[in-house]
Amino acid sequence: MLDRREQAVLARFCEAVVPGSSPVAMSYVDRAADADAVRAALDVVGPHLPVSAKIEDTESFRYLRNLAIEAFYGDYAPPGHDPAGHEVIGFAPPQATRLRKDWSFLDTPPPPGPAPRPEPAEVVVVGSGAGGGLIAAELGRRGHDVLLLEAGGLHPAEDRVRFELAARHQLWWPVLHTGGDEPVALLAGRCVGGTTVINTKVAMRAAPFDVARFATETGSRLTLDDLDPWYEKVEHRLGVRVRDDWTPSVHRVRTGFAALGAELDPVRSYTDYTCSRCGSCTTGCPTNAGRDTLNTYLAPAFARGEVRLRTHTTVTHVTLDTSARPRVTGVGYRDRDGTTGTIAAEKVVLAAGSLGTPQILLRSNDYMALDTPSTRLVGTTLGLHPARLVYGLFDEPQDCHLVYPITAHCLTHQEDFVVEGTTIQEPVSFAAGMVDALGRPLWGAGLAAVARDYRRFAGLLVMANDENTGVVGVDPSGATVITKGFSPLERRRLVDALTFTVGVLRAAGARKVVWSGLSTSHVQGTARMGADPARSVVDDRGKAHGVDGLYVGDGSAVPASLSVNPSLTIMALAAMVADNLAGGLS
Repeated sequence: MLDRREQAVLARFCEAVVPGSSPVAMSYVDRAADADAVRAALDVVGPHLPVSAKIEDTESFRYLRNLAIEAFYGDYAPPGHDPAGHEVIGFAPPQATRLRKDWSFLDTPPPPGPAPRPEPAEVVVVGSGAGGGLIAAELGRRGHDVLLLEAGGLHPAEDRVRFELAARHQLWWPVLHTGGDEPVALLAGRCVGGTTVINTKVAMRAAPFDVARFATETGSRLTLDDLDPWYEKVEHRLGVRVRDDWTPSVHRVRTGFAALGAELDPVRSYTDYTCSRCGSCTTGCPTNAGRDTLNTYLAPAFARGEVRLRTHTTVTHVTLDTSARPRVTGVGYRDRDGTTGTIAAEKVVLAAGSLGTPQILLRSNDYMALDTPSTRLVGTTLGLHPARLVYGLFDEPQDCHLVYPITAHCLTHQEDFVVEGTTIQEPVSFAAGMVDALGRPLWGAGLAAVARDYRRFAGLLVMANDENTGVVGVDPSGATVITKGFSPLERRRLVDALTFTVGVLRAAGARKVVWSGLSTSHVQGTARMGADPARSVVDDRGKAHGVDGLYVGDGSAVPASLSVNPSLTIMALAAMVADNLAGGLS
């Protein structure tokens, strides 16, 4: 609990930075935040109230700003108060207005009882997203003993509602930011199904020039002809289709693309024909119309008893026998109650995401002690595919929160950037991501004015190609460190992408254009696939160079950062890895 002085400082800060938030922010912070972290942040910002430029770039400012935004634009309602934030901005989709919000997810849950010790497995798969979920299901279907370990929980469609803050706690990893030139928010799913549960289901194959980079970067011998059958297999299973059911906001911005000599075309996506275009994708599809690895691959496998699942289990490292040729022997893990242990396995597939997989390898003493060119590459070639949301303000409501978020894209400049739309983030993400013209977090009256016009913004997502220049590391204390330094080419692409997208919206008639800071959910390439062990971590079938039984089956293996949403390629590569792995099992 904060004392009265601290409460007064917090109230002044919240009201200055997020106008209207102070009546609800006090209760929300008390319930949702760590008191010591809040005190430390108040010690930094308190001497500079009213808010001054001296604190705008501090972690303390960003931390408290985000808490105030969550409280107000997350529609928090403490006892004695009615929700307010959604009403102020006109956010009233049917899926949210029917909801009687249960805020119990903010409370500390009772300690779970000890989980039973897991039995050994023929194959342990770590992570259940685009790669791991598919691999586990495919191996289980072929009769192998598969144990699937997931850091998050199991939240099927019937448990999902359009409740942004609940989804953030239950379905998403806490947002991380890169250090370096310009912070990039790193977004990923933490639940059974991983990021496929909370993405927009865009299904794009890698372009020929993307695949050509595979050989250049890692010596990979994979070609489009090699990938085609795996793409086809995955597309058939997911029911990939063309989304040409455009809403008025897409037709509105199409005029802007045409004015700049660019084409806007329908996307392909893994959504079925029952999709109601409700806009709930990033909080988890509540109807299963959005396909993901949970409802498409894993649910049938669980029902048939083909895969064992252990949730809320974080894998910390892999174990090896190095007495002869190195071979994997299992994994070390930590349960949510802090219990640690090991699980023996003949084969281990790491699919914990492009941030999680390298961390596991970097914390695996046996593996890193091999000190080979391959082991030294782990985490050093992070691709981000950095993106920003650019919003045009129109006279009439665009209601982009009531559409399937991505139905169209512009590939005119694909070798530098791709633009998708129309879309808008959920209220908390929308407000938290807003920056000013200098890239600083937007706050105060400026933020309130932008948020009030929420319904009249049409948003475009613009993603710039990158050169795998990020790094995932572990510092001497064991903490994760993620850095990104933008090359001159990457910086030019970001500038050109923003300039083009602002021009599109202006040409379409937008009265005002605003944008977010950089973010990504397309992290790739931290344990790359390739034929050359000096330039890759695993071979072209996902097997670790120099270690028997160890595989990588997620976005970490993508040899070079793609120009399009990588989820379909990750699944195609995973299907190939599963087939290869199954062939080597008894």
